[in-house]
Amino acid sequence: MLLNVHTVIDPTILQQIPIPAIDKAEETRQDTPPSLPEVVQAIKQMKSRKAPGKDDVTAELLKAGGMEIALWLHQIIVDVWINEEMVEDWTMAILIRLYKNKGDKRICDNYRGISLLIVVSKIFSRIILNRIQGLLDKKLLDQQAGFRPNRSTVDQIFTLKIILEKSQEYNKSLFMCFIDIQKAYDSVNRELLWKVCRHYGLSEKLVRMLKLLHTNTKAQVRIDRDFSETFDIETGVQQGGIPSPVLFNLLFDFIMRKILAEVGVSGVKLEYGNGDFYHSTREAHEDIEILDLIYADDVVAMCTTAADLEKFI
Repeated sequence: MLLNVHTVIDPTILQQIPIPAIDKAEETRQDTPPSLPEVVQAIKQMKSRKAPGKDDVTAELLKAGGMEIALWLHQIIVDVWINEEMVEDWTMAILIRLYKNKGDKRICDNYRGISLLIVVSKIFSRIILNRIQGLLDKKLLDQQAGFRPNRSTVDQIFTLKIILEKSQEYNKSLFMCFIDIQKAYDSVNRELLWKVCRHYGLSEKLVRMLKLLHTNTKAQVRIDRDFSETFDIETGVQQGGIPSPVLFNLLFDFIMRKILAEVGVSGVKLEYGNGDFYHSTREAHEDIEILDLIYADDVVAMCTTAADLEKFI
């Protein structure tokens, strides 16, 4: 099964991941059942003109329902939150294929799978993301620009361009490797992910809510008006799930920190504030070392020697 990419994690690794104590006020903030204003906000945040899930209910329909729909959804979401029992259809995805416009159409890898989830489940997911995004964003490496507020590929392209230009200007050696992780979201080990979530400061209750979204996950493939048999999705973050990019960032951040701590190699050094045309002499001099730039699961590693780059890889 293409969507089930099983990975084996040494149990001792899970045991060695420390779980810090959470401040009582923060734990309460994370654990409290969603309020009506949170539900209303989540409904407003749903993107319009998007294909619906299995129930054919669109975001526009829920938005048009006003406060009456919001009150109804709030009751359902609070019930799920308190009883920790997921609505069965909320973990069902409809997969549609999208040709990448390159390669042989008979080869599966030349198609992109799009997961269509029930919009109400995405409102539940959005509430969770709204609670955790600010907390987690502060803890991620600066090198990561994917799916973060006020970050984009533009930042990484600009930084990369500066490094290339300055290396050429000062005749410095530069070795780079661009890495694209195949099936990155599908191959996430869920048990490792939940432990990493706790390591980064998510409460036990909130992690259980995330687990609900990843329990008994199923899908059907839709081609035109025909549907395949239902099959289980046992690995990875929920495709199409609103918190999924942030959850992947979290796990990837944990892995990258381990790699950076162990490889012991140097990146590219940049200097800031040398009293040149752009910087005042009163500005503090700062050395910045960049070993990698990341956008979601895409990485570019850069070193000044081939040996260091090989060691990093």
